[in-house]
Formats: sequence, C-alpha cells, structure tokens
Amino acid sequence: MKKLLLVLSLFTACSLTYSQDSNSELLKKLVEKNILTQDEADSLQVSSNKNTGNSSLSQSVDKIRQAFNTPYMQFGGYGLLMYKYSDVNKVKHDLSTRVVFLHMQGQIFKDLKYFVMMEFVNPTLTEYYVDWTPSSSFNLRIGQMKTPFSLENQFSLTALESITNTRSVSAFAGMGDDVLKLQNNRNNIGRDMGIKASGSLINTGTHDLLEYGLGIYQGTGLITNETNNSKDFTANIMLQPVKGFHIGGGGYFGEATYIKAGDSERNDHVRNRWIVSSDYKNDRLYARAEWIKANDGGIAKEGIHGVGLWYFIPEKLNAFAKIDYLNQNKEINNEVMDYTLGINYYFYKSCRFQLNYTYSDYSSKWNAPNSNIVLGQMQIVF
Repeated sequence: MKKLLLVLSLFTACSLTYSQDSNSELLKKLVEKNILTQDEADSLQVSSNKNTGNSSLSQSVDKIRQAFNTPYMQFGGYGLLMYKYSDVNKVKHDLSTRVVFLHMQGQIFKDLKYFVMMEFVNPTLTEYYVDWTPSSSFNLRIGQMKTPFSLENQFSLTALESITNTRSVSAFAGMGDDVLKLQNNRNNIGRDMGIKASGSLINTGTHDLLEYGLGIYQGTGLITNETNNSKDFTANIMLQPVKGFHIGGGGYFGEATYIKAGDSERNDHVRNRWIVSSDYKNDRLYARAEWIKANDGGIAKEGIHGVGLWYFIPEKLNAFAKIDYLNQNKEINNEVMDYTLGINYYFYKSCRFQLNYTYSDYSSKWNAPNSNIVLGQMQIVF
C-alpha cells in the first residue's frame, strides 16, 4: 500500500513539472515494472490529457484576454435584436438587428484616457474623445460625444428603462426627431463634436452636492463639417440635496442649417432649448421627470415626460410606466401623447430581455392615426 501511494505521489509531482510526453514515458516504465496495469496506465493517461488540455485552453484564453484588455487598450460592445409590431404600419411585424456597437478605451497616462465607439449595422463612428481628469471636480473632454443636455440623453441604450428613447427627448436632444436631422439627414443620437468641462463639487461624505456640465459644440451632429461661423453652447447644473435625488436644469443655444417648411433654400435657423430635470434612485425604485421648451426657427415647441420604475427582484426583474407629451408647434397645438408600459428581465449582468407596449394619441394637427406598438428586444453586452 505504501509502495502504491509512493508511486502515485511521484506521478502527481511529475505531471505538474513535465510535459505530456514525459508523463507517457513515466507511465510506460511503471507498467514495465508491474507497478501499474496497462488499463490503469491508460486511464491515468486520459485523465492527464484532459487536465492538460483544459489547463492549456484556460491559459490560452487568459493570454488572449490579457493581450486585448490592458490598461492601455480594452475592448467591449453590445448588440440589440428588436421585434416590432405596429397596427398602423403596412408591414405590421418586423424583426431586425437594431444596432451593434464595438468600443475601445484605455488609459494613456494617469489622468488621460481615450474612448472610441463605432456602430456596424449602419456603419458610423459615433464617439471618439479624450478625457483629462485631474480630479473628480474637473474633467475636460474633447472630441465627438453626447451633449450634456437632458438626463435621459446621458443614458446608454443598455441602461435606458425603455427600448427606445422618449419622443420629447428625441425631438430636442439631437436624435431622430430633432431638426438637426434635416441638416445632415442622420439620426445624430444626441452626439456632436466639441469640448466639454464637467465635474462634481462639495462632497458631503455620502454624495456630491452639485454636478455641472459646460460645452461648446459645432452644432452639426455626427461626423459633419461646420455649416456656419457660429458655435453652439450648452450648460447644466444639478443639485443632489439628498443622496439619490437630483434636481436642476440647463439650456442649449445654437443654430442649425436646413430648409425650413415653406422655404426653398437652406438657411441658418435658431435652435434653442431650456430644460428642468429631476430624478430619484434607490435599490428598487427609479423615477425621472423632464420638461423641455424649445425654439426652432421661431417655432415654439414643448415636451414633458415622466417615468417610474420598480425592481421586483433587485438587479433581475423590473417594470415601468412612462408618459410623454410632445408639442411640435404650440401655435397650432401639433401634439401627441405616448403611454408606455414595459418590463425588463436580466438573464446575465447587463444582458436582458425587454418588452414594451406604447399607445400613441395624436392630435388632428399631427395628421397621423392613433397607434398601438409592441416592441421586444434582446440585449447582449460584452
């Protein structure tokens, strides 16, 4: 018995220090000396091969991760697969790959970082910027980025409670319903080229009392050259009197170049916005409300939305209700109301299944029928 234990101990030590070929030679010698049977040697050889293979694969994966994810270069991304049903569209059912984003980021020096992100369904370089952050009270960002206007605009699609952005935010924060789209025929997804300063001030021990953001932007949206000699300016300030509760506001002042309804030529038109925002968040509850007033080429516009979300199972299952009002021309009340209910189920970290239902109630001036829309989406984040 002692002899057998000695042999097994010797074999274990050798398997950790020698290659697979060395192990095979050792087993062969043990069989020749009648210490092991051939069946026992074969069994140990198979086990050794499996362990060696698993170890080799694990080491290879680790090496690949280390090669592609260093402090200087880290990769990630996400994809959204969406199903849509609409009772007013000619094609009522549609399943499509909505977006596929891939991003790369890294830390060049202690206080200097970079970020690059591209969308591949409709190939577009959506973000590329450099951050200099000497302290939490001051960050300077230069490049193409989200503009610091509207709380909702700061959310990634992977963190937004609903599948699509609120219509009023989409109309006034540089997205698909904004007049900015008329300038370059593109959904600019709330982004523009510019310089932004931001930070958090007055730490109370549990939270920062004040957050601010200031930016100067080209005003043309994604990867679009300047169209005039003016720049757009935005500023916002948010107070956090109680941990988790924010309230504040800001403005965006600039111009957009497009053919206004009734005109025959492209001209520069004023594009101004004012906003009041608030939100509250704890482990189970999230609530947000925003009121936006706008002036596009002399046309007064307004939007307001509110949302409440509750986690039935923290970080796993939540449901929300949202109401949104948009008036695209206050003079004639060209308005619409959206009522949305939704549920989110997280099957792994930031990966989730989403289901939304929206009823849209249009005024007669909108010239559109009331609609029922169901959206389903699978979100994969890597």
